[in-house]
Amino acid sequence: MAGIKIDPSAPVKLEPVTIAKPWGREIWHSAIEARGESAVRTAAGCAPLSRYLEAAGVEVPVILLKVLDPHPTPILGDLYFEVHERKREAYVVTAIDRKAWPDGRGRIRLGMDQARRRSYGNDAAFRAAYLAAVRAYERERRAIDRGERPSGAAERQRRAAMEAFTASVPLQVGDVVTVPPWTPHALQHGVRVVEFQTPTYERRIISFAQKVLTQGHWDSEEAIARMSLDPPLPPSFETVAPGVERIAAFDDFGVWRAALDPHRSTALPANAPYALCMPIGGAAQIGGLRLDSEQACLAPRASLQRNGLRGARGTTCMLAAPGL
Repeated sequence: MAGIKIDPSAPVKLEPVTIAKPWGREIWHSAIEARGESAVRTAAGCAPLSRYLEAAGVEVPVILLKVLDPHPTPILGDLYFEVHERKREAYVVTAIDRKAWPDGRGRIRLGMDQARRRSYGNDAAFRAAYLAAVRAYERERRAIDRGERPSGAAERQRRAAMEAFTASVPLQVGDVVTVPPWTPHALQHGVRVVEFQTPTYERRIISFAQKVLTQGHWDSEEAIARMSLDPPLPPSFETVAPGVERIAAFDDFGVWRAALDPHRSTALPANAPYALCMPIGGAAQIGGLRLDSEQACLAPRASLQRNGLRGARGTTCMLAAPGL
């Protein structure tokens, strides 16, 4: 495409766009959306990611790579409790704010409380009771948002009653969380993660402990009727090469985590149409491109066949690609 110089044998650095959220911010490294588009840095300068992909002949949708960076304050930094119909997500925890979590163990709300579920006669009764608790909290939340009464004991009591139906899972740096469709989830305050996800924007909000600014309604009834009640399976790690493990395997993409070695080059997935790469904990070298921690690149197919990964000991590199 005119104006973009493409060298298909070389990876290109991704220039992220930062999106403000009620709970903090998201840093999008490979987004193509009306709300914001990432860029790539080529030999000729920066170009929108969509133009680069067209010029490079990448015809498949690109996995969305982003960083979730919530506020460290409770409630303020807690994400929406939501489900997705088609989107699959994989989180890797990169930092825990010690002011929020002094012991270094954060939290994610993930799935439903199984003891509470068993206390009901059947799953239909459990869903109905949970929906009633969510609706009671939503009424309180909307009254506060309209300025009809201040946030106080009633809000806390109704929020606690609602959240008692959900499961809370501890997290520490390096942990992996995979989120299949229809699994309810909400990352909690002060837990920073790198996320790889299906590049679609769709969600159903079950609840949120703040005013929802991105849409005018909650999707509680449909989401609760269709959400999975079974506990999510723990991530399964598979060794695919020395120092390389597969940490997520979805229908549309997979994620590898590679422990880098300064004395040994780690091979890239040569048969993929492209790969996204991001080092964590140190710098990495991909061909002639250097990336610092939490910087990212896109490597077209030809560059995957000609380049490898190196980095200081203690650095890991996340790689995501279709069919990985």
